[in-house]
Amino acid sequence: MRPPRREHVRARERTSRRGRTRRPGGGRADRRDQRRRNDLGVDRLAPGGHGRRRARRLAGRARAPAGTRPLERGDLSRERHRISLPCERSRDVHAYARRPRGRGRRSGRRARHTRVQARGRWRLGSPARPTRDRARAEATLRSTRRPRARPRPASLVHVTIAPLHEVEPGLRQCIHCGMCLEACPTYQITRLETESPRGRIHLMLNMLEGGPTSDTTRLHLDRCLACRACEVVCPSGVPYGHLIEAARTVIATETRPRRGWLSGRLRRLALRVLADPPSLARAALILGLYQRLGVRSLLHATGATRLLPRGLRRLEALYPPFGRPRYRAPSPPPAPRARVALLLGCVMRVAYGDVHTAAARILARQGIAVIDAPAQTCCGALHAHAGEREDARALARRNIAAFDEADVDWVVVDAAGCGAQLKGYGALLADDGAWRERAVAFAAKVRDVNEYLAEIAGERLGRLDLRATYQDPCHLAHAQGIRKQPRDLLSRVHGLELLEMADADVCCGSAGSYNITQPEYADRLLARKVDAILTTGANAVISANPGCMLQIEAGLRARGSRIEVLHVVEVLDRAIS
Repeated sequence: MRPPRREHVRARERTSRRGRTRRPGGGRADRRDQRRRNDLGVDRLAPGGHGRRRARRLAGRARAPAGTRPLERGDLSRERHRISLPCERSRDVHAYARRPRGRGRRSGRRARHTRVQARGRWRLGSPARPTRDRARAEATLRSTRRPRARPRPASLVHVTIAPLHEVEPGLRQCIHCGMCLEACPTYQITRLETESPRGRIHLMLNMLEGGPTSDTTRLHLDRCLACRACEVVCPSGVPYGHLIEAARTVIATETRPRRGWLSGRLRRLALRVLADPPSLARAALILGLYQRLGVRSLLHATGATRLLPRGLRRLEALYPPFGRPRYRAPSPPPAPRARVALLLGCVMRVAYGDVHTAAARILARQGIAVIDAPAQTCCGALHAHAGEREDARALARRNIAAFDEADVDWVVVDAAGCGAQLKGYGALLADDGAWRERAVAFAAKVRDVNEYLAEIAGERLGRLDLRATYQDPCHLAHAQGIRKQPRDLLSRVHGLELLEMADADVCCGSAGSYNITQPEYADRLLARKVDAILTTGANAVISANPGCMLQIEAGLRARGSRIEVLHVVEVLDRAIS
């Protein structure tokens, strides 16, 4: 093996001596410490004298210009953690960074370090530089554009954040224990903290404290089902349903000016049609012709539905059965035990009129007079879930006035979501002095049909040979706490075998319009629900909410199953008849 050349040995010795610098008190300083001192200007003694003058200035030997201070302990640490914000940089900065200064490896290393600074990464520099010099150097890095105000008025923040201020005590009530995580359907399928009630409450608090409402925040809040399963397991009693509606009100108000013209108009049109019974009847007539004339059957037979856009294809799959009979009120009994009014709603009125008829017929058989309230309208649940709080409040006032005029003992509801909304009118109009007391009194008279029949019906409710399983609607089990009553009524039907499914109270993915706005999550939840139904071996699925019935029926049809989907009152009506 040949010995190394003499010039190689000398170069290696020079390199090792250069990398090890003696400290004043003894010991050695590594290259990293030496490099830090170089960046502070302590050892930078260039032949021209610029580095020497700068070192003396930093050490306090020369008189410092106005606006400067001597280098203090901790300045290096603070400078290391100062992050350069992204801004427009002039070409001179990058050109200066590419030009090496000095000689040897040390100069090349310093040039690379300067290029890293120019790219906007962690920046090292002296905080003790004169203020005037710093301003001159930083002027090349600042944007030349003049800041301008946003197009929306500055006062809009205070207006839109008001709903969150109203529910701030509920937000502060959360103790972040995590009991809600496993009860939340979106957390179960994603295992993400931001898709849980606890994570969403954190996002709401950030909005309340002035944080930005980013698109990511809106997405996580929109993905909430508002099923209120978290309220059942919360040890602190957090009213999460009111919190999420308040947050969506803020989001709806903020995004309305930026929402697309077409999507915004279609959204408002759909909600307006639901709130107006004549317009809803005309829309139902057109959709009914689509089904009765055989157009729908033809599209399915030829496979033409696959050519539709994804959104329309999904709406077509969730097409309500508009061909079902309309609601017909039965004759009142001669000596009624009580006077009740039946909420007809919006979708139930045109798509499930026979369910209303079955409910009224059962009530009449129990000696209850069903009184019509012609001025009633949509309950406003879909409007509240969409963040249109003022529209929901207006609908609440119309319904309260309509049912007060009917002068009934009870208001009976056969749709779980509508019943939960009507029972919440007191909280919805809590800050309305003219309607607060009327809203509280009205909410006290609202009864779900299962809840009411379980109190007044007899022990025997006919006979029906059927193997069925029951699915708990979220707004019946979680929002109203009605779980036992539907099963109790079904147990009074002789011949009916009730088979419990797994996770019967977990959301099916309908959640009002959730299956349209969030189809990916809705499909995953629906697949789990359909699997649980098929595992039971039942011949029918019984529920108590039209949205759940539409969602489950579409899921079973997609699997090729012919399992019948029924309402509780339909089963009772068949058994008694």
